[in-house]
Amino acid sequence: MPELPEVQTVVNSLQGLKTKKITNFKLYNNKVLYNKENKLLLKRTIFNKKICSVYRIGKYIIIKLDKMYLSFHLRMTGYLYLSKIYKKNKYIRCYFTINNNEYLCFEDVRKFGGFYYHESINFIKNKIGIDPFNINFTNNWVIENLTKKNCQMKNLLLVQGFICGLGNIYIDEVLWKSKIHPLKKSSTLSKLNCKNLHKNIIETLKNSINHHGTTIINFKFDNMKSGTYKNKLNVYGRVDQNCKRCNNKIIKIKVAGRGTYICQKCQKLN
Repeated sequence: MPELPEVQTVVNSLQGLKTKKITNFKLYNNKVLYNKENKLLLKRTIFNKKICSVYRIGKYIIIKLDKMYLSFHLRMTGYLYLSKIYKKNKYIRCYFTINNNEYLCFEDVRKFGGFYYHESINFIKNKIGIDPFNINFTNNWVIENLTKKNCQMKNLLLVQGFICGLGNIYIDEVLWKSKIHPLKKSSTLSKLNCKNLHKNIIETLKNSINHHGTTIINFKFDNMKSGTYKNKLNVYGRVDQNCKRCNNKIIKIKVAGRGTYICQKCQKLN
């Protein structure tokens, strides 16, 4: 599933939409509109809406219009891109014509992704946790909020209502860099653990954004480009390979129902 770096990469690729207008649209699959009660409103009001800005909230791609919002979520296999030419294929779920000469297309193989059309984005803000790039995400925030909980670390970091934007790949990478076992209880973290975790969350996400995210299987952006951070991964997907820090073998375990990669020597549970 695309996480924060992949979503930010898509947002960066769509900055050319700003100041342009939506001149037409087509829904091929009604499921793509999450709030179906607004379908009639979409049909009545979307035409000639000016695009004011494109940004990210958590894993949502927010396209701010004049008095309305389009809020896309890629889910597992969503692909949102701008194209000069409209090439219909069986995976396109909807498209928006931009200035009569470009097309904002949404493809999705598995049909889980889609968008909201609404007047307010408060409901999105209210259901997600702090963003790692929020000014309030500090060392002190990590210390105060992690140590007062008694959860396994990977389970806690997967909760989007706690810290938004992290996912399986980046959690494994961050915990490896921080030398924290994914089953370690958050209440047992030292201040140094928390400081390293805070630093590594931000650094890992920034580095991935600089490499346009991680493409393992599905993620693509901007007309079929792929993210290259896969080549920089230290632990994820490296089962039976040597740890880049201590040379011990990387193993794969199951945590929170997810395949999880660790170095048992670097990431001691006790």
